[in-house]
Amino acid sequence: MIKERLITLLTALAALGLVFYLFMPQHAESNLPLSLPSSEDRGADGLKGLFQWLQGQHINVISYRKPYTEFKHAAEFTDNGNLLIINLPSPKPISELEWKNLKTWVDKGNTVLILGAAYQHPAWAKMESCFSQIKNLFISFNWTVHNDNDKTDPKTTATKTNNTLKEQLAAFQESYTQLHPQDSQFSRASDHPLLHDINHIDSQVRLDLLSHPWTITTTDSDNLALELLKHHNADNTSTTTAWQLNAHAGRLVFMLTTDVFSNKHLNQADNAQLMLNILQHSLSSSGSVLFDDYHLGLSVIYDADHFFKDPRLHKTLAAIGLFWLFYLIGYSNRLAPVRPVALPLSAADFIQVTTEYFARHLHKRQLAAALVDHLLTDLYQHRRLHDENSLWRWLEQHNQINTQQLALLKKAHSNQAVSLLKLANTITYIRTVTL
Repeated sequence: MIKERLITLLTALAALGLVFYLFMPQHAESNLPLSLPSSEDRGADGLKGLFQWLQGQHINVISYRKPYTEFKHAAEFTDNGNLLIINLPSPKPISELEWKNLKTWVDKGNTVLILGAAYQHPAWAKMESCFSQIKNLFISFNWTVHNDNDKTDPKTTATKTNNTLKEQLAAFQESYTQLHPQDSQFSRASDHPLLHDINHIDSQVRLDLLSHPWTITTTDSDNLALELLKHHNADNTSTTTAWQLNAHAGRLVFMLTTDVFSNKHLNQADNAQLMLNILQHSLSSSGSVLFDDYHLGLSVIYDADHFFKDPRLHKTLAAIGLFWLFYLIGYSNRLAPVRPVALPLSAADFIQVTTEYFARHLHKRQLAAALVDHLLTDLYQHRRLHDENSLWRWLEQHNQINTQQLALLKKAHSNQAVSLLKLANTITYIRTVTL
């Protein structure tokens, strides 16, 4: 007996451990290997470091987990003097109505820092274009974003049919370098106050994407895009990697890489100083920094991390597990079986079962004739008539029984096919008016 209980205890503990292993959340890095640029992500591409650093600077930072359409109802930040950080392309699509609300929000005097994956394709971007959604926002402020897709590299177009092995290896190495993200530095492109104390910015780029540069044009000659940062290419050319655009009363800071303020690069070079400069020229004394986490999958509707961090969940699971464990190793391994209450059978139960049996096996015509015979028998006894003909004549002379009802009774009495439902209703009516 003791051996059996010991085996039961060990088996229960193993099952309990397996349940906790399967249902309890794992560590963020192991459970979510794909790093996202959200304020909750501690991975290389996450912005958790920026979020906590700004908190340490006594700046009001908000993990915004609602669509842009809720800006007009927001009570946690002021109407203007705020900075919104968004990453493109966003895993969760941004609707056209949201872009319209964002434009209205910028018009009030707010700033949007756009981190677009144009010159790098991080894993979370899934090789999507970062400007497919935002073009309409730029157009609303008379800005147009262009990509030089027609530009070709002579080195890639001039091919040889009889390359040597050494040349093939060199070409393969160059192709790998072009497609693999490379550590790079951006230098200042102007003397704008946003670039105060900035020497260079660390980031990662893909050289093949830099060969197709993005440009910004406008129809308003008095409002030109101000270049902030640029990348110096190997062919002595440069590619702009950041702009500032005036948007009526607001401002857009447009960067073509997403990792400048990530956990990996925030404390490198002058990246943190650039963020301080942006805040100095964007935030009002009561302004807030908003991280757009809603379009990265974090929503106020349901937060899995907060759910699993709730101590009430752990206490409930522990109580259930302990109860189950005590149940298994207790005095009895089985609860007493439920015994159904035995109800005594009555004559009415026998009659009901017999009636249901005959109802399932009798032919409809026989059942209809039997119902009419039962009615006629009751009328014989109640009205004391001499024979069947006199009974039918009495029914025909009754002022509350019509000819259709009599015809239905006669048809059923002669074993002809009738509707049982209609016949039953007719018999019930005749009993009501005659008995």
